[in-house]
Amino acid sequence: MSKSKDCGDWQWQWRHRLAGLTAIGDFLALSEEDLARRRAAAERYPPLATPYYLSLANPTDTADPILRQVLPDPAEIEARWTADPDPLAEQADSPVPGVVRRYPDRALLLLTARCAVHCRHCLRKRNWGRRIEWNHGAADQAFDYLEKNREIREVILSGGDPLLLEQEKLQNLLERLGRIEHVAVVRIGSRLPTVMPQRFTEDFCEMLGARPGRWLATHFNHPRELTDESGLACRRLLRAGVGIINQTVLLKGVNDNAEIIRELGLGLLRIGVKPYYLFHGDPVAGTRHFRTGVRRGLQIISELRGRVSGLAIPTFAIDLPGGGGKVALTPETPVVIPGQPGGDEDFLFSRLDGEVCSYGDDGSG
Repeated sequence: MSKSKDCGDWQWQWRHRLAGLTAIGDFLALSEEDLARRRAAAERYPPLATPYYLSLANPTDTADPILRQVLPDPAEIEARWTADPDPLAEQADSPVPGVVRRYPDRALLLLTARCAVHCRHCLRKRNWGRRIEWNHGAADQAFDYLEKNREIREVILSGGDPLLLEQEKLQNLLERLGRIEHVAVVRIGSRLPTVMPQRFTEDFCEMLGARPGRWLATHFNHPRELTDESGLACRRLLRAGVGIINQTVLLKGVNDNAEIIRELGLGLLRIGVKPYYLFHGDPVAGTRHFRTGVRRGLQIISELRGRVSGLAIPTFAIDLPGGGGKVALTPETPVVIPGQPGGDEDFLFSRLDGEVCSYGDDGSG
């Protein structure tokens, strides 16, 4: 496939996704030796990417921050990185199929397992290849639950990528949510502004912004992802009345230094996107080689203070394992339990239920 092909149409991008290590390797002209060392990880966790997103990478550098997020890594299946496929206990916090509820005033709908790109640090890597699609049966149960629980004021659409639903199905879903009087906010979690920004045509954005209270939570991890195309997508969303926030994951070898996070934050503000969270990586099976340790995130936030406007500094946070909820951190926050000499430290946090739990700096929960 030629990278010079006109790929400005989102449907072209979708049809020409590169699925599997061989297709991506051919596109990037990777060596046979490089492909061979990635093959076992690719079989366990199949790679997938749009031509647009791969075009942002430097194919001659396998440590490139874009390629680190796309290419299978042998570390994904090393025994020392074994972990829970669902460390945040989303399945345990699911009162009805397709709904996750951890906070009193919020509920999350899992609409699909489809994505435009398989991000190697994905929280829901366990769902790759599964057939999870929003249907009438799931919708009826979910809406019955939402309508009966009047304390829910915000609904989060997630997946996979919920913006890959058929437009008519998505529009019907949003309209149905709009008829629930106590639901004031709908937040859509999507990485499409980063990996397939062509999806955001003016008509599509107007549909998303048809009612007030609609927000898009997107996912830029590196300044190189801020392109003319992604900027245009965000401007169209903003003009349509959709607010945009960004959730970055702190990833070793991708963005784990203060200068990259500073440049990303300033770039996001330029296109009207608020840097919202910088997440410490969750201890998800197949992703733990990306984790930096809590200390690194705290150091980055400390280095940013005084160097950049507070608008450009995200909140550093941990999502506690076992459904413990999010904890926002500053360099002054943690209570530290010293480890053995030369060992790792543990941090103490209060869960949503008030219980105190420890969180290992080595990534253990």
